[in-house]
Amino acid sequence: MARSDWNRPELEPLDPALRRICMTVSYHGGYYSGWQRQHNAIAVAQLIEEAVATLLGEQVQVFGSGRTDSGVHALAQVCHMDIANRRIGADKIATALNRLLPPQIRILESREVDGTFHARFTTMARTYRYYYKRHRDINAFDGALVATVREFPSKTLLDGYAQHVKGTHDFTTFTAATDLCESKFRDIYESYWLIESDRWGSELLSYTITGNAFLYKMIRSLVGTMMEFAHRDAPVEEFADALGAKDRKRAGRTASASGLYLYRISYDEDEYAWFEEESHG
Repeated sequence: MARSDWNRPELEPLDPALRRICMTVSYHGGYYSGWQRQHNAIAVAQLIEEAVATLLGEQVQVFGSGRTDSGVHALAQVCHMDIANRRIGADKIATALNRLLPPQIRILESREVDGTFHARFTTMARTYRYYYKRHRDINAFDGALVATVREFPSKTLLDGYAQHVKGTHDFTTFTAATDLCESKFRDIYESYWLIESDRWGSELLSYTITGNAFLYKMIRSLVGTMMEFAHRDAPVEEFADALGAKDRKRAGRTASASGLYLYRISYDEDEYAWFEEESHG
């Protein structure tokens, strides 16, 4: 779809009395109920806000580039907050907050930005990665950080399925019934599988997907379905038909949260401009 159809709200001007601080955050999702603050569970954003209150004596709201569900990890979530404090340098905030946060949450970077930046509404692309290891290769350090499978299915089939994910599609088939988005169309720029090695030399089967945005549990549904289809040697055409059917009943199982990582956020308007030009130019 054209970027003009993304229906993003106009940004409100930044209060001149405030500074906008952008932060890149890594976290182990297995310890938390997700990114977004909740009433009855501990979330990553809540702990960051509490650490900021302790550090600066200010009550702030932290805005993330997007939500991650319970158990989903982040290597590079991006968020921002507006603060009144002008004494502490923006680049020092990361170090100061890390002293107050649990080790499962790390602020990788903090910097000052202007009011034209919004962690969510100026995002141009989001990249997620999903990781599988074979049961026999799991070690003591893999707990809740990777999904497991007895054997890897045909990578040729997985590659074929992944090619059909690229482009602009209605992803109703791979969307949880509780998703509230009116439009189920999303632009997918990258979709591919790789065989990699982890730091202990064991093989990892990874899936990478980059798009303008994602629906609730969409990626885990795509991954689980592709793996299920490949394990039973379903032809690529069957996966393509399931995608085009826009019918949740055509999807396979939903993959577990443990293997999913928010991998990268792009704010570069030019990086995926080729997609707009190819699709609408």
